[in-house]
Amino acid sequence: MATDITPGGGYDYASLTALTKEQYVPKLVDNIKKKSILLSRLLGKSKPNASGNAIHQPIETHDSASLGFYEKYGELSVVPQEFATEALYSWSQAYASVSISGFEERVNDNPEKLIDLLGAKMRNAEKSLTKKFSDALYGVSGADGVGKFISLPAIAHQSNALGGIDPTANSNEYSMWKGCFDVDTGTDYDTFANLKNGIPTIMRTGFASMSKDSGDKPSLIVCPQVVFDAMEEYLSDKKRTPTMASSEVADGGFLGMKWRGVDVVVDQSCPEDSIFFINEDYLQMKHSRKANFGFTGFKAPVNQDAKTGHILWMGQLVCSNRSKAVGRFHGIGATS
Repeated sequence: MATDITPGGGYDYASLTALTKEQYVPKLVDNIKKKSILLSRLLGKSKPNASGNAIHQPIETHDSASLGFYEKYGELSVVPQEFATEALYSWSQAYASVSISGFEERVNDNPEKLIDLLGAKMRNAEKSLTKKFSDALYGVSGADGVGKFISLPAIAHQSNALGGIDPTANSNEYSMWKGCFDVDTGTDYDTFANLKNGIPTIMRTGFASMSKDSGDKPSLIVCPQVVFDAMEEYLSDKKRTPTMASSEVADGGFLGMKWRGVDVVVDQSCPEDSIFFINEDYLQMKHSRKANFGFTGFKAPVNQDAKTGHILWMGQLVCSNRSKAVGRFHGIGATS
């Protein structure tokens, strides 16, 4: 007599789904944050966004002119002025699939072995998602595929459109809607010695650009190991002891120091030729309430002997004041 066979056999996948949602996915997100200080801060502060076809973000593009000094009964300007408008950011979507084939299920013939297998597959998904997000964040070529994730270099760019607003359009009506700075250093820092000696110029220029007209300053500076090494050696030559990074950086296990009171942190995913100055007051991650590393649950495809579930994220990196959010030096050719 024939026996009914279901793909993968008869394990209780409802329990495996619950285990994945309750234990593995929260641990996966936590571990992603531990791999990158920037991902940790952006994902940790990510806010849910209202549903819709795009993310609507109020932005600042002009300085207000309805202000000034006056004397006694002097006239006060009450002329309405639009100093803010709205950027429309497209959603970006990311996923990681977790599959258990019928063969794997049958050879791992008890619940404990199947849970161990699931744990190994979740760790692989964690590493893959970390690399995918890090590469997309730093604009590594081809990293976002069709995902339309907005990278730090895209925000720092001086002329490209962002959030549906072109800084060069309409006789430069939105000329303030461009990155803080995006400097190609050329051959200035093509050796480690040149980079070390150029550290004061790099830092002075970056701070000056971010504080121009506002008194703002970066909240975080992210660099590759070679730049951090050059900073350490520069300070050592000047017989100055590096100031320890904040407890948030140190407790997270990240390598960092302070420069003018701002954390300078090594991120292994940061491109070797780049330094990023970031002001998190104007930069934020937003996510969909329905897809913030949510797990779909295991389901059996109609054409495979397997069970597959997907970890889904939908969101975007957005900025409210592009001219203050991100600055970049790139083209550094030095190696340690």
